[in-house]
Amino acid sequence: MGKVETVLKAEIVRLARRETRRLMTKHIEELRRLRRRVAELAHEVHALTAARTEEQIKTKIRTATETVASGQAMTIRMTPRLIRAVRGRLGISQADLAKLVGVSTVAVGQWESGRSRPRSESKARIAALRSVGRREVRRLLAGRKG
Repeated sequence: MGKVETVLKAEIVRLARRETRRLMTKHIEELRRLRRRVAELAHEVHALTAARTEEQIKTKIRTATETVASGQAMTIRMTPRLIRAVRGRLGISQADLAKLVGVSTVAVGQWESGRSRPRSESKARIAALRSVGRREVRRLLAGRKG
């Protein structure tokens, strides 16, 4: 009688597994779909957060520039050493500073060598960059390149 019991038990196990697999397939497919959707949403949130951060940086620079330009542009002393110090603190090249200020790389080089002085708008932008951190500048530059 042992052989019949073994065959019967094996058949019951096989059918139970088959039925379980059939019932779980729908749930597994739904789970995969939901995981994909969560990944898509996480990607969207990351992109929106990056865009918001970049806008906050731009607003911070714009506000600082307007504040400085409103009354202090003529009183700001921009020495070659100060310009180099700002650039060094931010860890950017002359070309990067030129992009942020809106002038040519040659102009930045001449400012740093003392051959020329920045105009009042450029002074205000450089002064505004003093209140910005390295990460913010990197994000801003990355946004301008891409």
